[in-house]
Amino acid sequence: MKLYGGNLSPFVQRVKMQAAAKGIALELVPPPGGMKSEEYLAINPIGKVPCLTTDDGMNLPESEVIVEYLEDTVKKPALRGSKPADKAAARLISRMADIYLMTALGKLFTQFNPATRDPELIKAAVADTLKALGLIEAYMSGKKHAVGAKFSTADCALTPHLFFVDKLLPAFGVMKPFKDTPKLAKYWKGRAKHEVSAKAIEEMAASMKAQFGM
Repeated sequence: MKLYGGNLSPFVQRVKMQAAAKGIALELVPPPGGMKSEEYLAINPIGKVPCLTTDDGMNLPESEVIVEYLEDTVKKPALRGSKPADKAAARLISRMADIYLMTALGKLFTQFNPATRDPELIKAAVADTLKALGLIEAYMSGKKHAVGAKFSTADCALTPHLFFVDKLLPAFGVMKPFKDTPKLAKYWKGRAKHEVSAKAIEEMAASMKAQFGM
């Protein structure tokens, strides 16, 4: 199968992490001509990454949908848990990471240039990011992982987003982003000890350094 995207995208990394944990071989390729090219729009009219091209030729966009598809087609190891409550908890963490955390972080991506920064926008975005971290922490139930005792789709979603929390917030004056969320602080520190998570973090760090010098 072929996955369109790049290593710095948290949504691409979500799929890559799941595939690595399940032993699924994916070929990572950039969108031909860029995300808005006619060639790529013919593959994925949404014009975003990731997009999965399956072995039977189906083009499937949206990371959450791709994750669900891979869980349904490659049953073992299961990354959603076996109980309905565990499955719901994993989906909840993933959804909160996307809707609350990444939405807030996304506003900070526009504020890299000190000469054009909007102090009020930054203040609000940082506040929203920290609030989102608190909400996610409230629903975390695992000691080593986000939900329960095993690595799950929640970890695949959360880890790449926390990478940007760790990298971006200090640039805007928040030197200890996880100070008020001790469970997340411990969780983030432990990601470096998990093979799949550590590889994703290393790939994102290398891409960020190459693209932005950070």
